[in-house]
Amino acid sequence: MLEDVLFNQFTMGGELIRVLVALLGTGAAAYYDIFNKKNVPDNLLYLFLGVAFLVNLAFYQDSLFWFSLAIAIFFSAISYLFYRVGQLGGADIFIIASIALLLPITPSFVGLPFNMPFILPLIIFSGAIFALYVMFYFGYKIYQGEMKPNLWFGLMIIPYLLFAYVYVNSILFSPIYFVLITILLFATIFFMMFRDSLQMMLAEELPVAQLEAEDVIALEIMNKDQIERYKIPRLVKKEDVERLKKTKVESVWVYTQLPPFIPFLLAGMILSFLFTKSLLLM
Repeated sequence: MLEDVLFNQFTMGGELIRVLVALLGTGAAAYYDIFNKKNVPDNLLYLFLGVAFLVNLAFYQDSLFWFSLAIAIFFSAISYLFYRVGQLGGADIFIIASIALLLPITPSFVGLPFNMPFILPLIIFSGAIFALYVMFYFGYKIYQGEMKPNLWFGLMIIPYLLFAYVYVNSILFSPIYFVLITILLFATIFFMMFRDSLQMMLAEELPVAQLEAEDVIALEIMNKDQIERYKIPRLVKKEDVERLKKTKVESVWVYTQLPPFIPFLLAGMILSFLFTKSLLLM
């Protein structure tokens, strides 16, 4: 099945409808993620996932249908792991699964010589845009606050310069990969240099009474003994909220300023339609 999907040249049934539904569903979720305090309605998520499955079923192609289910389940499982450690929102899992069902492979107009799983360039471009946003947006805030960096991590620029020199002169040099690797490394250096400042900037101390299910706790900031004594998790569930309200814990630090990620998935999708072919070393 895998070989049939990846190496046989064919077009997804209802390709244009798949693309339009993916754009509309992700766009609607991105709107709520931005303008509704990162609260995407559950009904919208269920509807998007259900429509994605029905569209996939309506344009049934044997190998592609089962491949899309496998891709959706696999990346949903990975997304869930990131969700459990507070790196993704619950809505992000639904969006990724829906996109994987609708677009299990890159559309034919992308122009690839084989069928790449569409979710791969989507993650690459979404991650790159998100990294740029974090560096520029929070970098400006850090600059305004005149916060001091940990300059030791700035030494990471030395191996990067060595890599850049070797890679630029390599026969495998690709401008797009060089840019993506540069963004990733500089984002890593930025985070490590200003880690403490970023954690304080993204977190807010809230009374336990205001704690809600799926809040992400800033464990790095809180007292370690308190975390162990009251078993405070990274991602709180409803039962955790009720349990903590009955303890002596008066307040907790919560990551309330985490940027929404669905808009970056939407931007990554558009870039994937336009530039996925540039990822090939050809």
